[in-house]
Amino acid sequence: MFKKKFYLNLFFIGFILILIQSIFQHYNDLLILINKSVKNMLPFIYAIFVAILLTPIVNLFENKFKIKRIYGIILSLVLIILIITGVFFIVVPNLVVSVSDLVNKFPQMLNSFNDNATKFIQFLRERNLLFFNPDELESNIINYVKSNIGNFRNLLLNLSLDVVQGIFGLLNFFLGVFLALYLIESKEYYVKFLENFFFLFTTKEKANNIVNLLEESKSIFLKYIWGRLITSFAVGVTAYIVMVICKVPYALISALLIGIGNMIPYVGSIVAGSIAVFLIVLAAPIKVLYLFIAIAIGQSVDGFILGPKILSETVGMSSFWTIVAVIVCGNCMGPLGLFLGVPIFGVIKLIYNRKLQKKENL
Repeated sequence: MFKKKFYLNLFFIGFILILIQSIFQHYNDLLILINKSVKNMLPFIYAIFVAILLTPIVNLFENKFKIKRIYGIILSLVLIILIITGVFFIVVPNLVVSVSDLVNKFPQMLNSFNDNATKFIQFLRERNLLFFNPDELESNIINYVKSNIGNFRNLLLNLSLDVVQGIFGLLNFFLGVFLALYLIESKEYYVKFLENFFFLFTTKEKANNIVNLLEESKSIFLKYIWGRLITSFAVGVTAYIVMVICKVPYALISALLIGIGNMIPYVGSIVAGSIAVFLIVLAAPIKVLYLFIAIAIGQSVDGFILGPKILSETVGMSSFWTIVAVIVCGNCMGPLGLFLGVPIFGVIKLIYNRKLQKKENL
């Protein structure tokens, strides 16, 4: 028995080493395979995602207001559609105006920045605070801004193309919503189906444990997703209010960037904040101070008020593993992985803790 277990463990160790070697040798091919698999699975991913988000609202209608589940599903969908439609008609027209204005004013903003850079360098020169060749420094700054403005224009064009592609990708999303309705309507059946499916390959107790693990995983995803949506919305609205009060240009675009960036821990906030700073520096450099204040207040609302109440102990990962989750899942699954990386790693941590606890109890 001991020899059999020894050889079995040796086989698994060898298999894992070969698997790791194959991953490093064919890393790009593996990423292409994962991306294609995720793309083909998008309707089912959307279905699970929508079902997880709608379940609490449906449960509220069903349990508190004693409404039949099918009617609760319909009301939940109507409520979500009304909210999305309202936000769309309020935000999108203003956003289109802001983006059009931004694109049209690029030449003027460039000239203004050049003038400000020249004045600033002259100010430093008069006070003998320059330690480099002023002409070379001025040329480097202006060339850097010119090149990045071109990159930013390309970014806007790419975003426009992504929007067009996203419209075509809505078919997968609506198919996912359709599948989600079945998952919510007959959730007890599908839970029992999963339990019976796992029972085919293991004992009744282990099958039940697997289903319980899936329930806990769903809870992690549900709390994290709703928590991120609520806190990011609050951060964006807070930053927008501060910027409007301080009359910061392109407040809506900056607030949207800050809010969306907050959906992705650490990395998203840094990238979104950098783009917003770049925008404000070009339009009105002095106003960038108010942007920093708006970001600081928004992040304070997230970090000290809403975050601890909504997201505390949802995943329970350190900052290091949070960043690793965002990077790894972002590379494997694209934008979807950036957002879902943390709860995915949270589920991995849950499985790890369960296995560790089981080993310790032996």
